[in-house]
Amino acid sequence: MLSYVESFVIVALVLVASLLLVAGLNRFWPVANRKLINDVTGWQLGILGTTYGVILGFMLGTVWEDFHTADVGVYLEANSLMNAHEIAAGLTSPQKETMQRLTVKYADVAVNEEWPAMQRQQTSHAGERVIGEMWQVLMTARTDSDMESASVKDLTTVLGNLSERRSMREQAHAVRLPVLLWVLLIAGAGATIGSACLLGNDNRWLHYCQVLALTFVVTVTLSAIADLARPFEGAMAVSSVAFQRALELMQQNAAR
Repeated sequence: MLSYVESFVIVALVLVASLLLVAGLNRFWPVANRKLINDVTGWQLGILGTTYGVILGFMLGTVWEDFHTADVGVYLEANSLMNAHEIAAGLTSPQKETMQRLTVKYADVAVNEEWPAMQRQQTSHAGERVIGEMWQVLMTARTDSDMESASVKDLTTVLGNLSERRSMREQAHAVRLPVLLWVLLIAGAGATIGSACLLGNDNRWLHYCQVLALTFVVTVTLSAIADLARPFEGAMAVSSVAFQRALELMQQNAAR
């Protein structure tokens, strides 16, 4: 997705385009002539603007909810990893050391490989391979005592949660808004802004300001929808801070 600078450039270009459209209409279709159809274009703009505003607000709310869900999912995934690291202390050697090493490796892979890959709109399966190694270690763990048996049982549940939350993160990264919705959003933006440009207003500077305000709100909202719809890409993306914190804590635990 786009950076903040790229998004700003696009918004600025659309604002300039809307001003040029109004200036062109003022030159080739005088304001006095356009005022004659204000009674028609005015109420049409009201209905169109209201309908498009509802669609825009609904889409923004939906993608924000999905973004928040992806953000919470990352923290839950990191929490499951921390739980696996702590529960692994109840295993016998060498499974204990191997499992804890793999939990540290998973966090390191998530921060240094998977997040950069997601920013590049790519998919990394490095963490999935680490989870596979964890399951292999768990299958070889002994259950000679009640404590070891409980640790294996708890670790099985935690690894299941970790795998599930990782799958949810991959799904959130892979899902895209359908092209049809983008066609609707962009066409609606063009129709709404274009209708505002058609209005005849004797105060041209006021008309320019009205069109600029409407164009700015619509364009910035569309930019926000585009960023939020891809929670792991672009400038406004879910960060890996939860895994960074987990990595620091596990490394500190290993150094004791």
